[in-house]
Amino acid sequence: MALTSLRRSPLVDLAVSQLREQVLSGQWPVGSRLPAETELAQRLEVGRSTIREAIRALVHAGLLETRQGSGTYVRSVTPSADWEPRLRRAAVLEVYEVREALEVQAARLAASRRTEGDISALRGSLAERERARDEDASFVEADLAFHRSVVAAAHNPLLAEMFDSFAAALREALIAVRSDHHVRDAGADDAHARLAAAIEAGDADAAARATHDHLDPTAANLRSLIGR
Repeated sequence: MALTSLRRSPLVDLAVSQLREQVLSGQWPVGSRLPAETELAQRLEVGRSTIREAIRALVHAGLLETRQGSGTYVRSVTPSADWEPRLRRAAVLEVYEVREALEVQAARLAASRRTEGDISALRGSLAERERARDEDASFVEADLAFHRSVVAAAHNPLLAEMFDSFAAALREALIAVRSDHHVRDAGADDAHARLAAAIEAGDADAAARATHDHLDPTAANLRSLIGR
């Protein structure tokens, strides 16, 4: 099953709009607790998952806050000026959190299982990534191809299926990172080269470290920008 796109569904957008309107109109004063998810879902005639996603969006916008074991409360009736960029960055961060879980394991397995054919594919995709570095659209596809070659070298069909399911969301996240000068990651080219070299050398720990070195700085930057 395909993972969620960075673009919200129309139902979620509608729920965000309606909840935001009620917050800004003073329906729920600052400090008050919102009704339970079940009640909100009934009022808006949507599913609870839609309500959860809408609440998460308004938390990122600075209007709401969630308190573990207590509920969701109104934090402010003045949305932050950069709330839309914060929402996009929050969505990209979610992708990067999934990437870490998937790609670190793929790198470890690839270092243990790669074949000569895998090494050749890695070298080719790394070279293509380097050639496309200054062309945003081509670069995103080349970067995806490199990471797909790492996953392929892991020789785990389920992992490959998960990556293919994840590819659309990952493509959108990569485009968002390339277009956001506050986020655009530095030093990733070196980490990719080290990842390919570690896989070729059969060094699983080095492959995992290179993957972390690629993903962690961007994730930390995103967390800082959205105030997590």
